[in-house]
Order: sequence, then structure tokens, then C-alpha cells
Amino acid sequence: MTEWKKYWNEEMETLSSEEYFKVQKRALLRELNYVWQKSRFYQEKFGREGIELGDIKEIDDLEKLPFTEKHEIRESLNVAPPLGKHASVDIGNVIRVYSTSGTTGNPTYIGLTFHDRDVWRETAMRAMWACGMRPRHIVPLPIGTFFIAASYGEAIENLGSTLIPVGVGATDRLIGAVKNLGANFILSTTSFPLYLITYCQKKGIDPKTLGVRGFMVGGEPGGGIPHIRQKIEDAYGANVQECMGNGDMLGLMWAECEYKNGMHFVGQGACHPEIIDPTTGDVLEVKEGLKGELVYTSIDRECQPLIRFRTRDHVVVTQTTCECGRTGYCIKCIGRTDDMLIVSGVNVYPSAIRDVVGTLVPKVTGEILIQLVEPPPSVQPPMKIKVEHGQDPGDLRSLKNEIGKLLREKLIFNSDVELVPPGTLPKYEYKAKLVDKDYET
Repeated sequence: MTEWKKYWNEEMETLSSEEYFKVQKRALLRELNYVWQKSRFYQEKFGREGIELGDIKEIDDLEKLPFTEKHEIRESLNVAPPLGKHASVDIGNVIRVYSTSGTTGNPTYIGLTFHDRDVWRETAMRAMWACGMRPRHIVPLPIGTFFIAASYGEAIENLGSTLIPVGVGATDRLIGAVKNLGANFILSTTSFPLYLITYCQKKGIDPKTLGVRGFMVGGEPGGGIPHIRQKIEDAYGANVQECMGNGDMLGLMWAECEYKNGMHFVGQGACHPEIIDPTTGDVLEVKEGLKGELVYTSIDRECQPLIRFRTRDHVVVTQTTCECGRTGYCIKCIGRTDDMLIVSGVNVYPSAIRDVVGTLVPKVTGEILIQLVEPPPSVQPPMKIKVEHGQDPGDLRSLKNEIGKLLREKLIFNSDVELVPPGTLPKYEYKAKLVDKDYET
């Protein structure tokens, strides 16, 4: 096998800036021509804006096109089932249909043609290789088959690794697969290895004895947060690297390399990302430290191409060059712009709160739960937050004051911290819940 090679697709993953924009431009113009001919959704949308195909000649011209919003996709699906007005092929040409998890509303359905499946598989394999997955690995996949993450299974197989489909809610089966089959690399949400630590402890199992030596985690912010990564790596004696995709766009297109300073863009030729100011919609220049919202444009999609799709994923650019040689810039996902809370005019992301509190480990476990008493995004200060203290936290009053001071300094808001014993806050097998909406009860 090809375990020795550094990249899955060296040509695409190491494109120079000039080559990258040539590749992206060529694919974009081809895709826009396809969309103009095949997508009733975009024919109508661009027609209302008075946009002509010839208006777009360069990548920078994308700014002339309107954003596509999630609610438009849902409306498209409602008025033209099964796959919406934005579908550009007949259902007879669709070989597979996935669903988003529906965590921010009704689920949306994503169809793939043979070609779409191959594109998804290719970028997923680039991401998996960057995250350290190799043909020698035996990989349980604790993900439901209906969700887009199930598409990773085919990529795992094509990479040369051994796939063990497990599914959600089958932790004993996963542990059995690890023990009986020698499974040694897990691809999952960030919450799963944390959940598995607690599960193993209740069963009297030392997680280190499982023999898992690698985790590729995504689906939610957290894998790149230092104290969470450290907790997983220490518990299993394993390496942790983070990945990210978008259900409506592409299964996987961002992945951490061995240097772990953010996730590289590895979707060259399949998707074009922009980072915008979420308030003004202006496109921002990519540079280290930039914060903004990710916007995606399909540039090699048959079934449901999307143009300038607002993801509401809020990211920070961590670097634009890397020792690994990949030229895709790197990001960390801070949270979703539509999960953002506003405290006295200050924007606050739940995952950022978890990140800041986690700097006090081991005096705290790193687990938090924000308690809202009225509908977001506005929160009247002080924000109520439950924080699990550690096994040996010292004086609890001093710890509470320390947390409050740290949150004021780092995130600029006042909090009302309630310390609770370790193990008090719920653990989640799929995705972490950081906000408790008390006003709904």
C-alpha cells in the first residue's frame, strides 16, 4: 500500500496560489454554466437580480452573486420534493440521498449522483490522509447511516483502511469491535471520545487498554480546543486531529495535519470557500487572525449545486502557510453565527466559553452548561453558567471568582458561575449540548 506517501493528492493539496485560482476559476465557470442551464432555483434567483452568465469571469466576480440561505433550501425542498428546485438532475440519476441532522431546524435532503459520490470520496480521502488515517488502520464508524457522515465509510475503504460500521447508540458494539477486531483508529464527533471515556470508567475499563491510537474528530467545534484534545489524548494514549465539512456542500473538506495548527482546506477543485463579515456580507481577505463566516460555492456538483451558500460557521484563520507543505489555508471553527449570544452588545460563542473555562483544568473538568432564561440571542447579564469543578479544585469561592474574572478578561461579559461536582453535567454520544434553554421548560 501507499502508507509512505505524504499527501493523498499531492498535486491538488500543494497548488501554488496562482495555480489554485486557475483551478478554481476553471471549475467555477464550468459549474456556473451548468447551473444556468439546469437549476430552476438559480435561473429564477439570478433572474430576479438581473444577473447574466457573462457577468462572472473571475473568482472575484462571485461577490456579484447573491448569497444562498438555508431557509431558501428548505423552501425549495418543500415546494418541489423530493430534492427541491435547486436539484439539477432527475431523481432517476441520483444514487444516494442523505439528510442533515436537523439540529437547527427541519432536516434537509442531499442527493448524490455517481459523479458527486466520487467527488465527495476524493476530498474525504485527502482529509483522512492529512489526519493520519492509513491502510493499516481498522476504523469503527459510530455514525448513523442516514447522515452525510456515513459517506465517510466508502472513503475509508478506498483509502485502504478497514471499515467497521457501528452506528450511533452502539457503544458496547464499538468496544467489542476494538477488542475483538483490533480496531485502532476512530472517526467520530468530538463528543464521542469524551463520552466513551466516561462509559469506559463506568464499566471499569481503562481507555488506554482499548488500543485506539488515533481519533479524527469533527461535526462540532471542540477538537481543536487544547484542553479537550489533551483530555482525549491523555485518556487513550492516542493522537487527535480535527476535520470539518458541510452537509449541504461536501462531506469533508478541512483537515488538520500533523502540526495541528488548524484545519487545512483540502477541497480544491470541488468547492470554493469565502470568508465574509457576517454583518455586512463583505468578502474578507484571508490572512492569519481573520475571523468571519464561511461561505461555500459548489464548483463540481451535479445534483444540488449551491452558489455562495451561507454556512453560519464562524471561523478564525490560524495560518496561511504550513511546514507540512499543504497550501490550503488553515482555520478553526469557533461556533455557528446563528448560535451566537449577545451579552451587553458583546458577541459570545458557547464554544469560546468552554475554551476559556478549559484553561483552568484540572481545577475544572472543562464541562460547562449555559443556562438561558429567555430566547437568544440577547442575554441579560450576568450570564448563568454551570461549570464542573475538578476532583481537587481548592477553595470553591476562589475558583468561582477566578472563572468569572477570566471570562470578563477574555470574552468581555459578566457571568454568574455555579460550580457543580464532576460528572454532574450530561455527556453526549453524538454532539455536545452547551446551552440549556430553561425558558422552554
